[in-house]
Amino acid sequence: MGLLALVFRSFGVERANDVFIDEVTYAEIAQLVSQGQLPSILGNPFFLHPPGSFVLNGLVIRVLGLEGHPMDLALQLRWVNTVLGTLTVVVCYLLVSRLAGRVSAVVAGVILASDPFVLRMDGRLMIETPAGLAVLSGWLLVLLVLDSTADRRRAWLGVVAGLVFGLAIVTKDMTAAFTLVPLLAAVFWRKTVPMATALRILAGSIVPYAVYLSVVAINGLLPQFIEQKSVGVLRMVGAVQMTGFNTTPKVDLTARLVDMASRFGTSYLLLGLSIVAGAVAAFSPVAIRRVTGLFSLITGFVGVYSVFFGAAEEQFGYCVVIVGLVSTPVAATMVVSWRSRLRGVVGVAAAVITVLSLILGIQARLVVDDGLVRARDYMNAELPESAKVGLTSVTGEFALLPHQGWEVLPSLQSLENGNAQYVLTQDRPLKEGYGFAAPELLHWLENNAQPVFSFTGPTSGDTVLWQLDRTKLDAAVSQGQTIPPVSGGYR
Repeated sequence: MGLLALVFRSFGVERANDVFIDEVTYAEIAQLVSQGQLPSILGNPFFLHPPGSFVLNGLVIRVLGLEGHPMDLALQLRWVNTVLGTLTVVVCYLLVSRLAGRVSAVVAGVILASDPFVLRMDGRLMIETPAGLAVLSGWLLVLLVLDSTADRRRAWLGVVAGLVFGLAIVTKDMTAAFTLVPLLAAVFWRKTVPMATALRILAGSIVPYAVYLSVVAINGLLPQFIEQKSVGVLRMVGAVQMTGFNTTPKVDLTARLVDMASRFGTSYLLLGLSIVAGAVAAFSPVAIRRVTGLFSLITGFVGVYSVFFGAAEEQFGYCVVIVGLVSTPVAATMVVSWRSRLRGVVGVAAAVITVLSLILGIQARLVVDDGLVRARDYMNAELPESAKVGLTSVTGEFALLPHQGWEVLPSLQSLENGNAQYVLTQDRPLKEGYGFAAPELLHWLENNAQPVFSFTGPTSGDTVLWQLDRTKLDAAVSQGQTIPPVSGGYR
């Protein structure tokens, strides 16, 4: 199972997914951590996410001697998530095997190994991959605790489970909702987890974050920490909308999901099943199944809340898909035990989903989707060193700068003022409101500039380097057609 997962994650690791802004940011932070510094961005302390993944990647940078621009580091560090994602599949197999048997575990393992959405997350330098591994590993340890009859073994396993949960939380704060909340709910739901066991696990989970807070306090940064975390909480509950689909009213989320179904159809099914399967498993007479059901049910509800009210960011679905693959086999096993005549139906459904997941997973790894890297390579190779290039997106800013002659110029006015000769655009982010430039700039470029490089990929759409006609640019600005940017504070 691990070998299958490794093959899927290794193939095309640097070209199957276009560079995402978070990857470049995380790589830059990890580079600072490798030098013994605290996480920061542009010289300011960074506390939006805790440092777990940054410390891990910083150690990899230090041990392997990795160096280079943050975008190049991000591509190299994707291999770390390749390994971690593979381990997640193995842990999922062990969990399902204990909960529902080896046959169900094989099916769940194959689906998770090839799931296209999980593959995309594991194929990028995202903090969800190490966080997800820690969450799933912690729950495996919780099951071992509940199954253990030896008091001393149960006590030590509980502490270790808590520490692993703590590692998840010190990697991504939101995982507290996927670990501690279900654990505490299990204490009151049919006394699934003994109070003493829950408190022991809870105590262990506090340790990693307490160490982190101690470092922050020693460096006199608690005020900045509290300020950033307060904003983070407001973002998570949806009181402040800064990122995600809910920040861009022009984007129809339903239409986007329908459009993406051909790539992530099986993943969306698992997202939906997490709540249903969790509810079924929560009523099991077996304690380890009940606690898994609560894990799935609460994680699914958090995902639903995020979509409709919170920061509807794509990466929030990562843990939901994973837990859906743990709870669905449990629910299916329970349904078959209640209605044996449904065994054939369940078997056919499992086979169909497995085959579809394999097909979509293979498709996801065979696709070439590295438009930004190709654009950079083209500009470095083909443009003169003195060329003035205007960038129009947040990802372009973080992934391509600093570079002599390149700067963020997201409007006709700024392109004229900066004496730009070329402008780089990626149409999907700009059309959906995720860039600095307004979508209207694309229409103007299509009618008034010459494309000298173009690449089309499923993530960013058309990545195009346009050569500007200075006469047309000057005429447009002189006539008041400046097409101001929509974000970023640029003019």
